Amino acid sequence: MRTRKLPYNGAQRKQCIIDAMEQHVLIKGFHKASMSEIAKSAGLSVGQIYRYFAHKDDIICALVEQFTQTRLQFMASFLDKKDWLERHFSEENQDTHNMRIMHTEIQAEATRNPVVAKIHIESHYRLQDRAIGILQSRYPTITKNEAIARIEMLVTLAEGLLARWDFQTRPFNQETQQIYRQALDAILPDY
Repeated sequence: MRTRKLPYNGAQRKQCIIDAMEQHVLIKGFHKASMSEIAKSAGLSVGQIYRYFAHKDDIICALVEQFTQTRLQFMASFLDKKDWLERHFSEENQDTHNMRIMHTEIQAEATRNPVVAKIHIESHYRLQDRAIGILQSRYPTITKNEAIARIEMLVTLAEGLLARWDFQTRPFNQETQQIYRQALDAILPDY
């Protein structure tokens, strides 16, 4: 990890801390990301970090919020079934790799840490509400409960693909593509 130059305003310093936490989490996980290493990577002292975040959990929550914001921006694309498998899961680039790790780390931390569990649940419902809005605008006749069911199936499919990433042969063969197209047609039908 390299040390950053100290930015001047508080928002930039907070972002440096969050970025440093993210980089350590991607390499070591939340538990092994020490405050001293985060401080060094952010170009701050540990004491300076505590001016912006009272606890390590506060940095984690800020990172989860940032991850949620990224996913909220990505939601419309995620709910577009055209070339869904190929667009989201055919190749791993650095962003996809980091997203897979961060998603797994957040879920794992939420099982152990009630502070992170709370923000993780809140994040889930914010993402779900955004997805419901998108689906109901695309499919005006579906109920909220039907939209939730469709979203949960799509998320389950996506999370399964992420969890089994290392065991999937790429490029996807025709049979795999066909099965996913059929599943997506059931989840996101053409009306």
